[in-house]
Amino acid sequence: MEIRDLKHLLSLDQHRHFGRAAEAVGLSQPALSKSLRRLEQDFGAKLFDRSRAGVAPTAVGQEVIRQARRLVSDAEQMKRTVDQMRGIEIGSMSVGLGPAMSESFVTAAIARIADQHPRARMSIRVDHWQQLSDWLLSGELDLFIADITAASKDSRLRCTPLPTEQFVWFCRRAHPLAGKRSVSRKDMVEYPLATPKMPDWARRWFAEENGNEPRESRSGSVATIECENYSMLKRIVLSSNCISAALPSTIESELGAKTLCVLRLKAPKLKTTAGIVQIRDRTPSPLAQALTSEILRCA
Repeated sequence: MEIRDLKHLLSLDQHRHFGRAAEAVGLSQPALSKSLRRLEQDFGAKLFDRSRAGVAPTAVGQEVIRQARRLVSDAEQMKRTVDQMRGIEIGSMSVGLGPAMSESFVTAAIARIADQHPRARMSIRVDHWQQLSDWLLSGELDLFIADITAASKDSRLRCTPLPTEQFVWFCRRAHPLAGKRSVSRKDMVEYPLATPKMPDWARRWFAEENGNEPRESRSGSVATIECENYSMLKRIVLSSNCISAALPSTIESELGAKTLCVLRLKAPKLKTTAGIVQIRDRTPSPLAQALTSEILRCA
């Protein structure tokens, strides 16, 4: 029984679809099926049922999945410990970034660590804070940098706050709101929004008008399009009447080219509440410590 086969099993349980599960672990679909067959032969039992409705674990499969999570987590922890003992130069690290942080000074810090330690290996994932937190707790990440509103309430996690930065709301140059001297949040909701997943505090900020009590949207999200990739978000805004929010550095080149413009919003400023998040009772590797120090230095 191989740890990699157990990882493939967990991916299939997460996605409940052979194609998506295979893509998530970097395999072809036939290779994932072969990996599952190896496990089923090892255990002498069927682990997943396949039907028109989708893929679902059998009773035996559910028990194997439960214990596989612990085994994979223990194996990842063992690898991190060995990397830590071997030192920073030949260590490895998995880092998560929220969409805004992936377009911030954090990328410069990562680049400097790569220059300083060319033999070290870093894997970077960009997603919203909830997914990053799940990956950190499951052992798939060593740390992440994103919104810490929810993470700061989790006793299992240690958060190091970063300086706040101010978001701007932007649209294409020919947008109907582009020429207005003053834009309210009420004006903005007349148009589709394309943003990363908003934390609760950002959704409440958007719902507030003239000091009234926050109003929750029916769907739990004020965005028309949720996407964690700013390159795609900018293309969507450039091709439509969608409005989005970002750090100024994210749209610096488009502002210079005058293809996007910042809305003159009449409302309290929307600011980041970002930080570095790690497991509280886990000693960071030398590489993770070096990256944390570099991020704080660049902040």
